[in-house]
Amino acid sequence: MIVIAAYSHKGGTGKSTALMALASAIEARGQSALLVDCDPQRNFNMYRLQAEEIGCWSDRMEVRYLDFEATGVAHLESDLMAAEDSGRFDYALLNLAGVDHPFNRMALRYAELTLLPFKPAATELAELGPALEVIRGLEREGEIGAARVLFTLMRPKLTSAASAYRDAALDGFPVMETRLRDTAIFADIVMRGLLGRTLAVMEAQASGLEKMQVKRLGEALDDCRALLAEVDSILLNARLAT
Repeated sequence: MIVIAAYSHKGGTGKSTALMALASAIEARGQSALLVDCDPQRNFNMYRLQAEEIGCWSDRMEVRYLDFEATGVAHLESDLMAAEDSGRFDYALLNLAGVDHPFNRMALRYAELTLLPFKPAATELAELGPALEVIRGLEREGEIGAARVLFTLMRPKLTSAASAYRDAALDGFPVMETRLRDTAIFADIVMRGLLGRTLAVMEAQASGLEKMQVKRLGEALDDCRALLAEVDSILLNARLAT
């Protein structure tokens, strides 16, 4: 079972969206995932409930909530080990609360890949540096797997000032080639839960203008698949390097 974490020091950076994009791609290729939510907003559960209302959730996806302030990291370890031993899951997607907290620093040690989703805006990137310092510290101790910044809400073209600010914040840290774009297609991930299931339902029912929405959902799912393909490539390269 592959453990992937999403980490930042603030909320609203796109952690839940990035992991739901991965969940959509994982489900669409017939695999399974345990979605562990340590964020008090409980977005995973919200997505599951919304998807169940329109018949688009999958029994290959299981949601579990752990309160990061009330749960010891030993509980997380126990849940991950039980999931691994069950043989039910190909992936565990770990959504960490958007804060700098000892629970998060310990939880990151269980991830083969940590994604740091951030929007390329000055107010957002101000929080990226401290998060990267935590990651770099764990890397120096050999206590973390691969890590990549994932830019979310990307516009077609950044201003030169925004690009310079982004590059300064990164300070050479590796970045995902895949971007989550600033378009309406990723709003569908938030509203619908699992794009593969949603697309199949809508394709069977769509008529007239709804066919354009089906096309948009298909494009969103293609982006999800591209993100998962890059994740798999990073993990493969990391294993070959060890």
